[in-house]
Amino acid sequence: MEALKSAETFWNVAAETYEQEVSGTIVGQIRRKEMWGELERAFRPGDSVLELNCGTGIDAVYLGTRNISVTALDLSPKMIALARDHAKAVAPISRPRFEVLATENLDTLEAGPFDGAFSNFSGLNCVENLEDVSRDVAQLLRPQGRFLICMMGRFVPVEIIWFLLHGKPRRAFSRMLHQRLSVDGTFAIQRPTVHDIALQMGKHFRLVRWRGAGITVPPSYAERVAIRIPKIMAILAVLDQRVGHLPLIRSMADCVILEFERI
Repeated sequence: MEALKSAETFWNVAAETYEQEVSGTIVGQIRRKEMWGELERAFRPGDSVLELNCGTGIDAVYLGTRNISVTALDLSPKMIALARDHAKAVAPISRPRFEVLATENLDTLEAGPFDGAFSNFSGLNCVENLEDVSRDVAQLLRPQGRFLICMMGRFVPVEIIWFLLHGKPRRAFSRMLHQRLSVDGTFAIQRPTVHDIALQMGKHFRLVRWRGAGITVPPSYAERVAIRIPKIMAILAVLDQRVGHLPLIRSMADCVILEFERI
């Protein structure tokens, strides 16, 4: 309970600048569009979908413009307030339902059944136990419902090169060497491999497919470089889409997008 309260405080503060520093960056927008492509392929107009760790509601509102009904959850009241404001400004065909609820308390949600679920921008990397998440999500989905998640990659050559060039060898190999990372003493970031994720989800979900995102496009901390080369970034974004499904290469991504089917 105390850990969740600390995480809530952290994300309430982060909410103020989240769009500018993360998902609103050039890199963040490219990454989000890759996830949107996967969501549009998995879900259809009229579907009812659950979103975990919704942040400022960008994905939920986008799906709402596609007439997909979204129930979106986040543990941060500030994030949810911003999400509601965004939905009001856009006024999508299907307005999302936003609710303050931590993923760890998903078993208390009175809603569903849903046609599918998703979590973007590595939100589930901040959850301690994916087995519990998979159990709770499975109980809220219809049979064969899809569950799409975006998680951090473990081996990211572009990140290794970036930090080595900036004289930070420890940071360069951090993802490979440390599977668990504490963030300011408030919560921990888990970095499981695709194999580990599939194992933890395996009791309730079958891994259907997965791809990498952020293979040729640099991570968001390279934004100050990205804004100087918009045409090159556009080319890299197209290339990223084309190589993201390739075996071996997909394992070199900043993030991995996994699609599961409820067993």
